[in-house]
Amino acid sequence: MRFLTNRLFPLGTLGRPALLVGLSLLGSLALASCKKDFLVENNPNAVVASNYYQSENDVLLALNGVYAALRDNNGLAEGSDLYGEQRSDNTGTNDNQSNAGEPFQFNAFSLLPSNSYLQSHWTALYQIITRANYVLAGSELVNFAQASTKTQYQAEAKFLRALTYFELVREWGDVPLVTQPLTTPDAATANTFREKKEKVYTQIVADLMDVIASPLPDVQSSANTGRVSKIAANALLGKVYLTMATTLDQANRAANLNQAKTYLTAAYSKRTFGLLKEIPYADVFDVTKKASNP
Repeated sequence: MRFLTNRLFPLGTLGRPALLVGLSLLGSLALASCKKDFLVENNPNAVVASNYYQSENDVLLALNGVYAALRDNNGLAEGSDLYGEQRSDNTGTNDNQSNAGEPFQFNAFSLLPSNSYLQSHWTALYQIITRANYVLAGSELVNFAQASTKTQYQAEAKFLRALTYFELVREWGDVPLVTQPLTTPDAATANTFREKKEKVYTQIVADLMDVIASPLPDVQSSANTGRVSKIAANALLGKVYLTMATTLDQANRAANLNQAKTYLTAAYSKRTFGLLKEIPYADVFDVTKKASNP
């Protein structure tokens, strides 16, 4: 070992002090040649939100992402009845084997804080709200060919946000009320406290009033089936006022009931079909007519 060391680094040409100096120089050169962003890598499969909104089509695609979030069964999709309707006597899908599992806790009104279904539900709902908030903020960064297009996209995002908060406030009461993107830990900490349910309802009503005042059509065309319309906004707002009449300050019960009647009547008056009794009852359950039944 000593022989090899002496052959590689003869003390007569490169002694220990010189060796250390040489290694130090090499280290310094290596550090000097590295840029600060040498280890900073951007995810090629993701776009930074601050750089995303460049055109009105970007806003439309982001808005479609809010709609896509509605398909999550943990949130508001067809499997979400576990968190609401299945707790009534109207319906139920749990069998006896599920009595010891987490889904049974909903039917038995014996929810535990550790219930993973509840956590997934909460996360999915705020995912919808987060995406809607990004659309609303991002749409302000883009130049639109027509101002009405911007207002329409924002109205759709506000409806979806209101719909989600309506679900949250009925299930939890006081919940965090977030109406803007939270991009830093400090912003998240400052905005994720439980807000009084009365204020949540105020935000829901404000969002839906903006939708009703927007240039959205009363009824969407067949090409846009499933997107927000003014009929949907009036119907949802009527339902919101009905719920407020039975869950909030009873001093405002009569006023809330009158508002409910106003918006539900407005929704019904905009219908594209005749009287409900004119629709054959059997057609309601005919799968072949699911896309055409008035």
